[in-house]
Amino acid sequence: MPVCCGTKGLVVTIKVHPFGDYAHRQPLAYDPIRRACMPLVTVTDAFDAADIILLAHTKDLERHAETLLSRLAAHQRVVLLSEEPLWDCVWAKDPITRAQVFDAEAGPLPYVYLNHVTSDIYDFERIPYFLLTDYAYPTRYGCWFMENARLSQQDWMERVAGATWDLAFVAEYRNEPRFDAAYPDAGIYGLGRWRTRLALACTGERLLRMGSGWNELPRRQTLPDWHLEKYLDLRGRCVMLSAVENTYHRAYITEKIFDSFAIGAMPLYVAGADHRINDLLPPGAFVNLQGLTPEAAAEQIARYSADPQGLSAYCEAQARLAALFNTPSLLCAEYDRLAQALTRNLAALI
Repeated sequence: MPVCCGTKGLVVTIKVHPFGDYAHRQPLAYDPIRRACMPLVTVTDAFDAADIILLAHTKDLERHAETLLSRLAAHQRVVLLSEEPLWDCVWAKDPITRAQVFDAEAGPLPYVYLNHVTSDIYDFERIPYFLLTDYAYPTRYGCWFMENARLSQQDWMERVAGATWDLAFVAEYRNEPRFDAAYPDAGIYGLGRWRTRLALACTGERLLRMGSGWNELPRRQTLPDWHLEKYLDLRGRCVMLSAVENTYHRAYITEKIFDSFAIGAMPLYVAGADHRINDLLPPGAFVNLQGLTPEAAAEQIARYSADPQGLSAYCEAQARLAALFNTPSLLCAEYDRLAQALTRNLAALI
């Protein structure tokens, strides 16, 4: 059904036009989310037909502001819809203010910044946003966690004993100060450099570091199915796997920690008391490195050993995840919640 917008209560459908070099990296670029939002929000290929011109990265403001100013009609609004807190922290001058103005050579360009801090779009109920971008994530996790949930503590002990790697890091090498960018008042800060320094601080012969910058592997975006390849390469081969995100925000949870459980590894993670991962997993189900320096975190990791209490929490986590991803109504409800949040935030602008 259409949405009521404006002071006169006109019934309209919101038409958005994705624009810029990063147009493929925003919620409405993904078929499952786009379908969930129809017909309230529709994507149009025609710039002039859109109510909202949708950007996904602050770089697109810098690169295309002059073009936007020359083409925008009076009724059209520019929205920077960012799904990636890393981009917000590292490249945006101000990622925590909703209504902003970009100063271009041709004049001021007003825009609205919608991200994890300035909107409720990414405030999930049960299934984090990133897993909604492709049906493959919930489908695979439903199968993988159902299989894992059948294993006992003894089964997991045997897998630990037979693992190839004690510890694995699968992430880009990022050791530049800009990846430490932080906005403490907004509860968001970079973890990319901290994560790299952690990988460097860890030692041992059974240590795997892989990803762009560590070795000559292709970037995951160039692979036909990087997610399945990661699972097949690491399943049953790691005692611990880093699931540390590139950026900290209480509601920012990607595939990383779910992949750790899927392959049968103990996840390394960073989560404060209010982090939403605590709503999904029982205490003790992952190694929490919150508040530690990379060196102190490396020492805590070196002391890790699988014990009955930790394995009990780990088994409970597998059972919870199996139930979560094998309950279709929860997935449907999450798509509905996301569609409503997107529609509400966009409708408020026209």
